[in-house]
Amino acid sequence: MLPWLGRVAAAMPNARSSHVVPTPQGGGIAMVVAILTTGLPALHLAGVLTLASLACCAGLAALCALGFADDRRPLGWRSKLAAQALAAVAVAGVMPPGAFAPLPAPVALVLSAAVLLVTVNLVNFIDGIDEITVAHAAPALAAATLAATVGGVALAAGPLAAAGLGASLGFWAWNRHPARVFLGDSGSLPLGLLLGWLALALAAAGHPAAAVLILLYPLADGGLTLVRRLMRGEHLARPHRDHAYQRAVDTGVPMRRVAMTVGLISAGNALLALATVLWASRAVGIGALTLGLVWTLVPILAWLRRGGRRR
Repeated sequence: MLPWLGRVAAAMPNARSSHVVPTPQGGGIAMVVAILTTGLPALHLAGVLTLASLACCAGLAALCALGFADDRRPLGWRSKLAAQALAAVAVAGVMPPGAFAPLPAPVALVLSAAVLLVTVNLVNFIDGIDEITVAHAAPALAAATLAATVGGVALAAGPLAAAGLGASLGFWAWNRHPARVFLGDSGSLPLGLLLGWLALALAAAGHPAAAVLILLYPLADGGLTLVRRLMRGEHLARPHRDHAYQRAVDTGVPMRRVAMTVGLISAGNALLALATVLWASRAVGIGALTLGLVWTLVPILAWLRRGGRRR
């Protein structure tokens, strides 16, 4: 795909870029194809090809198409957000209401769709330097895969999580710094949907702490960035380089070291998530969330405090 992607969807360097040469983007197409061509047969063989898992797969394909259209020619943020919201509602509409079971069905649907929409966009925000998306997503997918093997999440989540893990690791070989291809919105949007879907499945199985922990890095970095921009009165849809990982790279931290740090943060949070699945109790959940939050925020805040100009 690389020659074709280089012709139709090359990412040109600009003032907000972390790369310095034109690089093909749209590698998410290969990832989504890999997930679907392995995950769907695995779901069928395991006897768990449910309407909810089919809807998730359809959502992955739809967001991949939307993302690639944006990779080729940037779309308006309103139309892009509306299409993402439509996909989130469609996927949430056929999910079991377990994540928000005590609430009325319409409220549970809105909340589930909101979780998916937020996750889609946060993962997209974090996809800004080489290797970083695999660094935070692969540990989360590994945790969800292992949770399915011990009964900590619906069995249908296991094959899709495992397929996502394999596809992410395969993509990493092409995205290692300096990257030969970028994930693009064609990959970050569907990957965000898959992570959000798995988090909702964990919450529905009675493990809300694990659901938060597998998403903690994008939640923390993306959430802090949005809050800081709101406080400064900036337009949230305007392009920027305010994320903590971007501040680190811009002030001299090697890109690979930043990605490795994010990988260690997410690996630690994945282990904490598994601990809350294996020893399900409120005390363990609160302790794991507290430790994970500290573990995640310390490097993020250190990066945000770094001064100096962009290199």
